Amino acid sequence: MAKNKDEPYKALGAKIKHLRKQWHQSLGEVSGTLEIDEKILKEIESGKTLPPENIMNMLINHFLLTDDQADELRGLATIQREQATEALVNGLEDMIMKQIVMYLPVENKVVYTDSMNAIVNKHGVVLQFLQNSADNGSKPITVSQVGMSREHAEKVIEVLTKTLKEHDQNQKQKLLPDKTN
Repeated sequence: MAKNKDEPYKALGAKIKHLRKQWHQSLGEVSGTLEIDEKILKEIESGKTLPPENIMNMLINHFLLTDDQADELRGLATIQREQATEALVNGLEDMIMKQIVMYLPVENKVVYTDSMNAIVNKHGVVLQFLQNSADNGSKPITVSQVGMSREHAEKVIEVLTKTLKEHDQNQKQKLLPDKTN
């Protein structure tokens, strides 16, 4: 795999630069002879850019490479192109997977549970809601987990306590006989 995403064709560029130096030519001399911008040749030699096929052929002809040397240079270009493509695809897959995880839709189903565990650590509180399963013997399975900060957990306790009290009061009022008769 290409080690540096900014220089994915470093080995190929180093080989081309080595050929140029072996021929005791400057960047300006080679780019002038090939009639390409010196900046392009510099980017190729630094490993930032893969030379297009026409420039690769001009370089092979300019340095009078044998068929075996030309095949070696083209093979290096092919390997590095594949590695750079693989790195790009892997990077895109990672980015897509992160987005998928971030944008998972929330189902509006109510999950009823038999028990709950609360785990507290330095990051906050995790509530695990469990349900007994006949298939799993006596060991309950986790059907949902909710993580939150300690402050949020305290607010949840407050809201639950208040809601339960209000519910109990409403139930008592329904049971009291109506004294207006």
